[in-house]
Amino acid sequence: MNKKKLLTYLLPLAGGAAAAGLRYAAVQRAVDPGTGIPVSPGWIGASYAAMAAAGALALIYSLLQGKKQAKNPRSARSLPVKGLTAAASLLLVLAASAAFFSLAGQGSSPMTMAQAALSLACGAAVFAAFKAEGSQSEAVGLLTLAPVFYSAFQLLSFYRANNANPLIYSFAAELFAYIAVMFAFYAASAVHFGKPRPRLQLFCCLTGLFLLTAVLLSDNLLPFFTKGYVHLSTADLLSMAAFLALLCAQLWPLEPAPAQEGEPGPDSPSTPAD
Repeated sequence: MNKKKLLTYLLPLAGGAAAAGLRYAAVQRAVDPGTGIPVSPGWIGASYAAMAAAGALALIYSLLQGKKQAKNPRSARSLPVKGLTAAASLLLVLAASAAFFSLAGQGSSPMTMAQAALSLACGAAVFAAFKAEGSQSEAVGLLTLAPVFYSAFQLLSFYRANNANPLIYSFAAELFAYIAVMFAFYAASAVHFGKPRPRLQLFCCLTGLFLLTAVLLSDNLLPFFTKGYVHLSTADLLSMAAFLALLCAQLWPLEPAPAQEGEPGPDSPSTPAD
């Protein structure tokens, strides 16, 4: 892996870890532990301002570099992508198992049953789409839509569970993480239908990595971190981890597109005019 690609991964992951620490500090310093109500909104505002600034940097980078990116078929079949895809599929199956087991304690919840079924189907579709990578079959494009629908379901399910919470500071990062993930999967799927969205895919992959890292690191401290105001189950957290692995797998093959015939490549020396 070259240094540029390494930084493409490390910067959003390191930024997400820093954002998780900032969220933790904001709650510790600015939130009443008994009620969860902010007593000093400045810290909460500063944490979200920092996350917005990181998103703006990702947007600028994607606008400048995104159009030059294209999926490298050879990299898409590389060992790291195989490992990340297998990990994402396994995590989705584990999320389905966690949702099924939770039914024993809370009874037959239609949303939980739907989550279990969709997570299992998504895990199978992700693995099948990877195995069929490179073929011209229309089924591959349809299989890549599974993560789009499952992430959309997770977004709606999460909002349904938390929309009555007046303390939006405690779940806004999770909400935007789901949105970034959904659009990243949409952009990755659009390639198979002849409508690539390189800038959208790069921006949403970077933003999704950043926000998912922040969410997973901070929400794993539940209920201490959020004081019980955010409703995330084990299946939700496993699904988020699967999304993180899948975003890494989709970001890996993105490389500068080869120059068209007659055009200088990105590393070609310019030739002075006669």
